Amino acid sequence: MPPVRLQRTLTVQGVEVDGYRILRAEEPAAPNAIAAILLALRNATGVRPHCYFAWAEGSPLVHMIRYFLLGLGDTAPVTREIIRSNEPDPDRRPGIHVGG
Repeated sequence: MPPVRLQRTLTVQGVEVDGYRILRAEEPAAPNAIAAILLALRNATGVRPHCYFAWAEGSPLVHMIRYFLLGLGDTAPVTREIIRSNEPDPDRRPGIHVGG
């Protein structure tokens, strides 16, 4: 049986905070919202967007186990997996970068 995909509207608002222009959205699952915004930006502009994260504290092994067993985990790899599962072409996927 294929996975069930729920469709709902994600409202994104551009705001300025301390001189920086940012996008703000409310969503229960941050990785889903980030992936949706990156894919929508790519579709609207034709440019492959990039998103930068820092690694979460803690054991990578524990994060991996939490993701595989519970579907929970660090935002960066979960966002990447959502994008990967929704865009089969690696050359069209938004870039996800993680550093320390």
